[in-house]
Amino acid sequence: MKAGLPWLGGLSADAFLRTYWQKKPLLIRNAFSNFREPVSPDELAGLACEEGVESRLICRQGRNGWSVDYGPFEEARFSALPDKRWTLLVTEVNRHVPQVATILDHFSFVPNWRVDDVMISYATPGGGVGPHVDSYDVFLLQGRGRRRWRYHKNRTINVTFVDDLALRILSQFEPDADEVLGPGDMLYLPPGFAHDGVAESECTTYSVGFRAPNRAELTAAFIRGFADERALSDLYGDHFLRPHDEPGELTEDARARIRAMIRRVDLSDDAIDTAFARFASVLKPGHALEPRRKVVTVTDVRNRLTRGIALRRSEECRFVFLPSAKAAIRFYYGGQEEHLNGAEARLAKVVCRHRRLIFDAACQKDALSKEGLVAITRWINAGALSFAAR
Repeated sequence: MKAGLPWLGGLSADAFLRTYWQKKPLLIRNAFSNFREPVSPDELAGLACEEGVESRLICRQGRNGWSVDYGPFEEARFSALPDKRWTLLVTEVNRHVPQVATILDHFSFVPNWRVDDVMISYATPGGGVGPHVDSYDVFLLQGRGRRRWRYHKNRTINVTFVDDLALRILSQFEPDADEVLGPGDMLYLPPGFAHDGVAESECTTYSVGFRAPNRAELTAAFIRGFADERALSDLYGDHFLRPHDEPGELTEDARARIRAMIRRVDLSDDAIDTAFARFASVLKPGHALEPRRKVVTVTDVRNRLTRGIALRRSEECRFVFLPSAKAAIRFYYGGQEEHLNGAEARLAKVVCRHRRLIFDAACQKDALSKEGLVAITRWINAGALSFAAR
């Protein structure tokens, strides 16, 4: 029998996935006992003032009035706010604060590529974002204070929004569950279940979200990959073109050539799997890992590993692999592909499993081998790994 996890209410990961995941909500009291917040409200506000950090400030005005502003903000913006009815939301805090990223380790029973981010919201009494429906799975972990959550126990059928608002707030919302969460409590909600959280006191909520790409996103990613590979090698050609009386006509010859070009697109399982792996390893479209400015050497890496210095996985990409022949794998991070076997393949799987890596006796031999050191050095210089601060 698999052991239960306290942050899943004593359920095993298997039981939770089988009974609740994408099926129905689950309220977990005291999911994280003695939860210590890794970010204070002041630090969260500081993040919202920085370039490159996505943030929103939502204020409730009257019964049905809402306003939303987008960061980065000036510090003076916060001192000018009222005492009640506003919320600051900062997305992808796991990218900026390593201690926040460790929260995601509790949810490693969900594949890496499904992880979206940890968003933190700070709200004053009466603050919230209004009743809404998300298109992703989310765990709502309560930090300080108390927040009242009203939500649907079944998937929301009729979804209509308030007109002329920048926010997608439901115009009709009749909840059938009403719960107040205190520090350490957590609520899981599948996609498509309407909910509304309102702060009863000054509070913070940590939203652990999981992305679910739609067919259009996956198809676009496949086409981008195909276009990158064939951009210069597969051009339309009409070497035997003849004059036409109707220059606007799409001739049968031209249409036949175009149909043939499109039908030459490789739709094999391997081509689709490879495109999906590249997509799954990228944080967001157009985002790329930033290579390390000061290159480290294999000797540097060996010395630090033998001193027991831990490695930390980057939050700027995701880490996935495709099984290959025998024990070999194709390893992906930030859209990059590597064909690995032996020690390199075993180490890559360890990287996929852990955000913080201290190589124990079981894998230290691989890490300190010639192949292992070269692989780790390469991943560090690519920006996928870094040595953790003590």
